[in-house]
Amino acid sequence: MNFPKNFNRPVVCLLTALLLTLGTGCQPDAPAANTPPVRYVVGLSPFYNQQQSNEAFRQLMHLLLEDMPLNSSLWIYDAYHIRTVTQLEIPNIHAFESSRTRANQFSAQVQQLKTFLASSNEQPAVAKLDFHDAIRFPQFMDFVGENLNQTNAAVITIVLGSPLYLDEKEPGFSMVDGYFPSDGHLLASRDKSVYGRRDCANSLRNVVVHFGYFGDPWASELHRQKISRFWNLFLKTQGAQLASFTGDLPTIFNAVRSGESASRTDQDELDPSQTKIEMLRITRDMGMADWITRELPANHRSPPPTTMIGPMKIGIRWQGDIDLDIYAQARPDAERLFFQHTRAPEGYFYKDQRTSPDREYEFVEFTEPVDVREVRAAVNFYEGHMPDGTRGEVRIEFQGRIYTGRFEMPAEHGNQGREGRNQEEYWTKINVMRTLGLR
Repeated sequence: MNFPKNFNRPVVCLLTALLLTLGTGCQPDAPAANTPPVRYVVGLSPFYNQQQSNEAFRQLMHLLLEDMPLNSSLWIYDAYHIRTVTQLEIPNIHAFESSRTRANQFSAQVQQLKTFLASSNEQPAVAKLDFHDAIRFPQFMDFVGENLNQTNAAVITIVLGSPLYLDEKEPGFSMVDGYFPSDGHLLASRDKSVYGRRDCANSLRNVVVHFGYFGDPWASELHRQKISRFWNLFLKTQGAQLASFTGDLPTIFNAVRSGESASRTDQDELDPSQTKIEMLRITRDMGMADWITRELPANHRSPPPTTMIGPMKIGIRWQGDIDLDIYAQARPDAERLFFQHTRAPEGYFYKDQRTSPDREYEFVEFTEPVDVREVRAAVNFYEGHMPDGTRGEVRIEFQGRIYTGRFEMPAEHGNQGREGRNQEEYWTKINVMRTLGLR
């Protein structure tokens, strides 16, 4: 058997030694007792480094040679491009209880797997997104539901790759930098969100999923919890079970082997208050929102800035059980940042995940220098009811100083972000220059 030159030599030697010890003599092809059929579906990333490739290979070889029962199948896929790597069937015959027999009979499929893992695949080129070990989990599970779940066999899906979804066509749906989707995505249709599951009830009925990842991709422990919860609900709404979710691959395959769940996810339920399709954010730096969360003296007033160009944060605060949204762009022809478009070359949108029961806030941070004379910003009354109209506070951080202002809208209820004629009462523009104390 020929192995790619750059593959880990100890792994190659172990498998080669195993194959050389195989005899060619035939064992009786006596059928075994009736065994319920099992289909193992494995999704891999085409963008592993060598260490990850070796670890994935070791675990999959142990599964194939030692753990898979008779009358089972192994279907391995590239879970980013959604295409077949290799397939094999273990018949219900006593001879295939032997790991030697399996290694001999499936040497071609093993070679196909090794070739895939050793290949160097070009990653998508998208600004500020790293596709290392990326998979497209929503699309892969769509494929499983549409093509691999129509069987009388139990379906066990093993996914090995980044738990942070990256979207090269719509980067705003990506989970990097502490972002995670609101539950509103799961209530939407697929044409509204890549995570939309509204029309997918029971498409993965009784499918068991084990999700293994590498390293520590999280912005914080809270970020890990939010992503774990979201993928659990993503599967649960389709009738599937997230049985394990961990960065320790032996734990994943031990759970597969034992048939037991390594995750406690039964308590996760959809939040009925999260109806909006938006990306929320958790950050490592717990003080990053201090400029907008902390209370200022009643007579606080910063002197006007001495320059017109620099990084800026602009946000809104309000009280009450309503939902307001900030929209901002670095200049008239720049991308507009808001809850449905959270990242742009100039910066990002951030929304508080209800850390305070009596005050909400959200803001846009321009990480690249902007000209304050060109910045455009507005507030929308999205959802809720306020009989006396809506009021709130504008805050801008610029040159290390905090500037404040007020805004209000006469509307008594939200309009779901609609724009155009007859929607003026639901919107108010933020006068950036005036808030900064400039003419």
